[in-house]
Amino acid sequence: MSAVQFIRREPERTLKIIEAYIEKNLEVPVIVEGTKDMEALRKIGFRGRVIVYNSGLSVVAFSEWVSRTEKRVILLVDFDRTGSILRRRLSSILSAVIQEVDVGLWTYIRRHLPVRTVEELPAIIETLGSLSRVPPPRRKRDKN
Repeated sequence: MSAVQFIRREPERTLKIIEAYIEKNLEVPVIVEGTKDMEALRKIGFRGRVIVYNSGLSVVAFSEWVSRTEKRVILLVDFDRTGSILRRRLSSILSAVIQEVDVGLWTYIRRHLPVRTVEELPAIIETLGSLSRVPPPRRKRDKN
């Protein structure tokens, strides 16, 4: 079954998985590649801490820096070849210095959604919401 066929058949499942990670992010930070990825996650409702990798540090130095403050992280880099390589390297090194590196959302998206970058997620989530009986994750407004 192609990714497009899958999202047409099971949009509710995908939205529930994303909603679960939105909730998990309230306690566990998400690591992304760049600021545009962080902005994309904010658009779909992620309100917890988001750590941007593209800060000029090597993978080892970045992993050591993260390990100083975090015991668990969600890894959500791009889904293309370069992102796959980065995911493997970060996951491997981070796993040696912290308790949990969650790549479940990355794996699910890579297998089931027709996206290559994190930046594309808001558009696909909107599409899923229009195909589903379950509304897409609601963006929580900041209280100010």
